[in-house]
Amino acid sequence: MVRLPLQCLFWGFFLTAVHSEPATACGEKQYPVNSLCCDLCPPGQKLVNDCTEVSKTECQSCGKGEFLSTWNREKYCHEHRYCNPNLGLRIQSEGTLNTDTICVCVEGQHCTSHTCESCTPHSLCLPGFGVKQIATGLLDTVCEPCPLGFFSNVSSAFEKCHRWTRFPESDEDPGGDPRHDGSLVCCPVGICLYQEHNQEAAG
Repeated sequence: MVRLPLQCLFWGFFLTAVHSEPATACGEKQYPVNSLCCDLCPPGQKLVNDCTEVSKTECQSCGKGEFLSTWNREKYCHEHRYCNPNLGLRIQSEGTLNTDTICVCVEGQHCTSHTCESCTPHSLCLPGFGVKQIATGLLDTVCEPCPLGFFSNVSSAFEKCHRWTRFPESDEDPGGDPRHDGSLVCCPVGICLYQEHNQEAAG
């Protein structure tokens, strides 16, 4: 007498699992609520109430200083990013209801990370090194040692290595320090001079 109700209970669960209703298939800009497909809120608006059998999804525009950039069912909008000038940031473009504020670094600085949460001054290329690539708002200065025949005697974020000044009729390469102009030069009065380590001697 006890086994029969247990068997009926078992088969009842089994048949319910096999013949359960399929999940509601909603469109690309919809989301399921019970057996309904509710419309997502458009960019710039947040969800207030889900749809019902007698009403559509209720959405509300984001407030001032807020945004949502995608079709959504969010209850709250995101706040616009703050470009903190104390961290070297400035506004490139103001945020809207469906876009965030874009921050960039002030002149002479670049982002410290790909998210650009703060900025740092561009590096200078020291004497003996020239600028291979000028810094941008995202990337730091790229320096390179001055090769033979070139020099740099300043610390700069813009100056490339300069070619030594050579006496036109001489094939002699005097060698020199990459931090100084160490080659033969010809003065306007016709007296040839040799510059090395910032010293001049009559040629």
